[in-house]
Amino acid sequence: MRAALTTLSDVPGLHPRQLHPATSGGGSLQPWLQAWWRGAGRTPVDTSGVPGAGGTQVGTAARCLQLVAQQISTMPLRFRGATEPAWVSSPDPIWFPNGITEAIFAAVWSVYGWGDAFLYVTDRYEANGYPRLWTVLDPAAVTVEQDPAGGRRYRAGTMWLDPYDVLQVPRSPTGALRSTSALAAYASNLAAAAAAEEFAADVFSAGGIPWGALKPTRRLTEIQATELQTQWSARAAQRRGAPAVLPPDVAFETFQFNPHDLLLLESREWDAKQIAAAFGVPAFMLNMEQGGGLNYSNPEMLFSTWWRTELYPTGRRLEAALSTWLPRGNWVEFDPSATLRPDLSTMTSTWLSLEAAGIVSKDEVRAAVLDLPPLSDGDALGLIDEPPGAQAVAAPSQPLELTA
Repeated sequence: MRAALTTLSDVPGLHPRQLHPATSGGGSLQPWLQAWWRGAGRTPVDTSGVPGAGGTQVGTAARCLQLVAQQISTMPLRFRGATEPAWVSSPDPIWFPNGITEAIFAAVWSVYGWGDAFLYVTDRYEANGYPRLWTVLDPAAVTVEQDPAGGRRYRAGTMWLDPYDVLQVPRSPTGALRSTSALAAYASNLAAAAAAEEFAADVFSAGGIPWGALKPTRRLTEIQATELQTQWSARAAQRRGAPAVLPPDVAFETFQFNPHDLLLLESREWDAKQIAAAFGVPAFMLNMEQGGGLNYSNPEMLFSTWWRTELYPTGRRLEAALSTWLPRGNWVEFDPSATLRPDLSTMTSTWLSLEAAGIVSKDEVRAAVLDLPPLSDGDALGLIDEPPGAQAVAAPSQPLELTA
C-alpha cells in the first residue's frame, strides 16, 4: 500500500538523496516546495501547548515554555568536525531568517508543548546526500503511524512525507509513536489555573460576585427589579461620589468578602507551582516564593539545578539527534559557557589563581575574563582612534607676549 501513498518523493525530479535547491537567486522558495508547503498546511509552530487545553492561555504555562525554549536556543551551537554544513548557522533562511537560534527555539517549544519536534529536510548536498537545509514542522499538523513494512511513516496535513527526510525528537523517548507534552500529566492544574484566572477577571470586570444589593421591603416583579437596578446604576454614575438617597422602602446592603479568598490566591499559586514543576522551572523565576526546604537556596544554586536536571538533558537529546545528520566523526553540541558563566568577582578570582599557579598565561586570563586581545596586540584602551582632523598642538617654547 506504500506505493499508493503520495509522498514528497513523488514530486517530479525530486529524489531524497539528490540535491534540489530549496532556494534560488533571490532566496525565494522554488515552486515545487511552495506547492507542497501549501498542501501540507504549513503554519507557524502552534502555541496552544496541549491540544484542546489552551496551554498558553495560562500565563504560567506560556512563561515556562518561553523560558525553556529561550534558555536552550540562545546557547551557541558548535560544529565539531571537518566541513560545516550550511544548516549549522541557518537551517531555513525563509521560515527562520534569523538563523539557527530561531529554529532551535521552535524545536524546543514543540518538544515541550506537543511532546515531539519534527525536523524536515528541505535540501541535500549532491556530493554526499547529507542535509544542507531543514525546517521545523508544525507538530499539530503531523501524524505518525506505524509502517507495515517497519519503522514509522509521517504525514503533514494531507501529504505523506518520506521518513528519510524526517527527524523526530521526542520529549520522552519511550519508543511510542508520539511522546507527551510536558503539561499532559498536569492537565487538571492547567484547567484549574485557567478557570481561576477567568473567575478572577470576571470578579473585577464583569461583576462575577456582587459587592452589594438593593433590598426593597416589598416584593417586586422582574420588570420592577430591573428598573430599580437601572435607576441605581444611572444615579451612581452621575453623583460623582456623593451619598446616595434611597426611598424609605429600599435599603442598601454591602457584602463583606475577603479579597484573598475571593480571588483564590492560594489555589492559583499552587497550580502555578505545579505547572512550573512540569518544566522544572524554579519558582523564583516566576515571581513566586520558593517553598519547602529550598527557602535558603540562592538563585545560582536553583538555576544550576534547573540546568543539570532539565535543560541539559533536553539540549543533549536535541544535539545528538541533529548529529545523526552529519557524517561519522562530525557532531554538533551546545556551548553552555555563557549560560553558566559565574559572576565577575568569582571568575576573576578563579583565573588569577590559575595564573598564579602557572596553569594559564596572562593573555588567557585577559581573553577569558575581559575578552581582551593578547598584550602583544597592544593596550585595548590605547587603540581608540583620534577624531578625524584632530592635530596635536605643541606647547609654545616661549611665553606669549602682548604687543601694542
